[in-house]
Amino acid sequence: MPRTGNKWDRRISRARELATRYPFAAEILTFYSKLSAFQQGFYSRFESTLGAGRVSARNGHLSTELTPHERDDLVPQFKAFLSFLMLEGTSALAGFAHGLEKGTHGEWAELLMRFWPGDGRRGNEPVGANETEREPTLVDSRLRGNDDDWKLGRFVALALLQPYVEYLAEHAGTRQPVVRRPVCPFCGSKPLAGVLRPEGDGAKRSLVCSFCYQEWDYLRIACPACEESRDDKMCVYVASQFEHVRVEGCETCRAYIKTVDLTKDGLAIPEVDELAAIPLTLWAAEHGYAKVCCNTLGV
Repeated sequence: MPRTGNKWDRRISRARELATRYPFAAEILTFYSKLSAFQQGFYSRFESTLGAGRVSARNGHLSTELTPHERDDLVPQFKAFLSFLMLEGTSALAGFAHGLEKGTHGEWAELLMRFWPGDGRRGNEPVGANETEREPTLVDSRLRGNDDDWKLGRFVALALLQPYVEYLAEHAGTRQPVVRRPVCPFCGSKPLAGVLRPEGDGAKRSLVCSFCYQEWDYLRIACPACEESRDDKMCVYVASQFEHVRVEGCETCRAYIKTVDLTKDGLAIPEVDELAAIPLTLWAAEHGYAKVCCNTLGV
């Protein structure tokens, strides 16, 4: 597959290609391709209406709160997104979206603010974890039903926010950090995947953000969860059908991340290829490893 078109076109094309190659991942990859096409429309709208000026004062980092202007940009997109989910989502997702459709603009804004990633904490725990700290809200009541409701709410908010935060990240002028840390230098989110890129006679390692998809350099051998760097504490698992994707697990904290090796498949797109590698996810879970961070789909 030639690398033509913009990044959204490449993600969509790669997802469709891998859906054909890996029948076991066809359903989720097909949905991902449709979601990416919908998000592409949001991104294009931001690109044409916002310009780069909106992020010039951010000093290279995502703000900790959604501003009133940002809520005004995002909330009007909510209804169209819910309509998309009712048409293309699973029955559970479609039902959840139908319930949200009856909500107010204030509720929609509240949901987005609850899962805004800027402070690195918001939305990381299901409703109930901090009930004593504040009065429950309308959004809390929608997310309180069970853990599945919280996951669905997380997906709806993050899937709508993701193209906006990606747009901000690409216009923020964030510099590579002097100290290599396992969190995104722009939005502070945890990494979704590792990447190996050709460098000299070997490969250098970087991490891809689970939210804004920005990439930053990281240590070649180090856990992106606890920063363990002893070689004997790191393990690698590969499967024959995914020669370019592997699980890197840490025996210290029992976390893992999938790493996409571009020296073996230069056409791979980390956020798509790691999603397709479902057997690796199952292997890691069966062996007691927890993913450093799930993607927007919750996988």
